[in-house]
Amino acid sequence: MHKISKELMGASSIPIILSILKKGDSYGYQIMGQLRELSKGRIEWKEGSLYPVLKKLENAGLIKSYWKIEGSQRPRKYYKLLDKGGKALKREKDDWDLMQSIFIKLWDTQESST
Repeated sequence: MHKISKELMGASSIPIILSILKKGDSYGYQIMGQLRELSKGRIEWKEGSLYPVLKKLENAGLIKSYWKIEGSQRPRKYYKLLDKGGKALKREKDDWDLMQSIFIKLWDTQESST
């Protein structure tokens, strides 16, 4: 199975995380599982890749972490999207929409000329 490049994963990690958190608060392992499910197993974050990005987003004031205990489980660190994070997600979405439209135009042009 083809793996997504580290460069593309790095560039897309912030909008992916913010988008997942827009749907609701989540903890790290849950975020990794959601990405794995959305990508049908093609993309799998490791803890060493995800948690530094979460820390960066928290330091930037885009998300907030808090501890939560559910039932008899051990405490989990949850992440919540803040208003500033929602605004950042909107900008990220606009940027990715622009990039996608460029690729579509380029690839449609290339396919029609071959």
